[in-house]
Amino acid sequence: METKDTKRLRSKSNYFYIILLILVLVLFVGSIAMFYTIINQNTIAKGVFVNGINLSGLTKTEAYSKLQSELKTIDNLKVVLKYNDMQFIVPYDDIKISYDYANIVNKAYSIGKNGNILNRIKTIYEVGKHGRYLEYSPEANYKNLDIFVADISKKIDKNPVDAKINISNGKINITNDISGFQVDTDKTVNDIKSAVDNIINQGGDSTVKIPISVAKVEANLKASDLSMIKSKIVTYSTQFNTGDVNRSENLAVAAKAINGKLLMPGQIFSLNKTLGPRIIQNGYKEAPVIIGNKLVPDIGGGVCQVATTLYNAALRADLKIDERYHHTFPVGYVSPGQDATISGDVLDLKFENPTKYPIYIESYLSGNNFVVNLYGYNEDPEKRIDIYSEIVEKYEPKVTYVDDPTLPAGVEKVDVEKHTGYKVNTYRLIYENNILKKKEFLYTDIYKPVDGVIKRGPKKAVDESTTKESNQKANSDISTDDLNGKSQNINPTD
Repeated sequence: METKDTKRLRSKSNYFYIILLILVLVLFVGSIAMFYTIINQNTIAKGVFVNGINLSGLTKTEAYSKLQSELKTIDNLKVVLKYNDMQFIVPYDDIKISYDYANIVNKAYSIGKNGNILNRIKTIYEVGKHGRYLEYSPEANYKNLDIFVADISKKIDKNPVDAKINISNGKINITNDISGFQVDTDKTVNDIKSAVDNIINQGGDSTVKIPISVAKVEANLKASDLSMIKSKIVTYSTQFNTGDVNRSENLAVAAKAINGKLLMPGQIFSLNKTLGPRIIQNGYKEAPVIIGNKLVPDIGGGVCQVATTLYNAALRADLKIDERYHHTFPVGYVSPGQDATISGDVLDLKFENPTKYPIYIESYLSGNNFVVNLYGYNEDPEKRIDIYSEIVEKYEPKVTYVDDPTLPAGVEKVDVEKHTGYKVNTYRLIYENNILKKKEFLYTDIYKPVDGVIKRGPKKAVDESTTKESNQKANSDISTDDLNGKSQNINPTD
């Protein structure tokens, strides 16, 4: 049976355990509250240092202000760029050196605030006991450095000057090329960055001198290239009527545009591109051109004779013909099969220099001759090329009479000139020491016949013999029989 003393002792023991349990609970809740407060505080953990500066217990704002005040940077840096006797001082704002304070504060603040609760508590404990020492270097801001270097390069850069060639009266004059200079902006900018980064990381003199990197720029066209133009390799000319003033003027304008053009190895010459638009503003005048089946006045009439002359020179120089078109009907200044025509941007004359040497084009008017000379290097002076055309078929045109009440009775007027059609084979003749060694077929041209149209006024009935005589006369007044470059009755002039 339990005594009163025993009951008293058991009661006291219960009170002890209750009090102990309460103390444990209070301690546990207090610890949780303490740890919760520690891991959720909005300050930097105790023991965090940046470059030796203690940031313990500071808010982000307080830490930012403290670093700005105590973390010193390089504010007296002077960068001097030099080239020969020229020098340029880089503005400080173009390479401003500073710390990334916001990033540093964020890194310091993040210590003990990442991971689960146990890891965070462990980190905070270890940092508080042993410390966490962060080291940072200032950084240079090169935002405008490229622009600055590009600006000074304009004061140093010197464009190269190509060699020039001029041929007058057969005499060849060559002007030497001149090399240029150009700032290597990429290398210069990188040299500046390397020098500044070296000062930031290792210290040293706050003034740094950097040579500007300048590269030599060679001319595109050198005198050594032009020196291979030794002599005239081909000459070709066609005749024109000096009495046609406008057409003669057009020939002169075109000759000036072509004269002095240089064709480098592999380069393609375009006559349309060289002449430009045939318009009044460029000096061209109205003269006869072939449009359709007729000769009609138009601006730039006569340039097809330029194309034909240049084409024949190119053929005889054995250049590669890339584009060429013949006229609607044969022209009077060259044999059929050897003409060339151009028109706007649609029809062009193009040829390429297949040799290893440059070719110089000379063109001018001499009396009633349009002359084209090609100068270059003749590897085989015993070789000569000529062009031969052979008419293999002939197509006779018809003549149609159309009554025109606006004409007086018995009066006839040619509306469309008739032109005989031809099929022509053209060959290249290769001579060595003036002996024909080879005959090469080049191409076949077909000139379709152009039927004539004659308008006539109403007339009274006439006997059959008179009509027949009239028809014969009409068909014989216009002739294209002479196809060897001599004057014709029609004398097409385009």
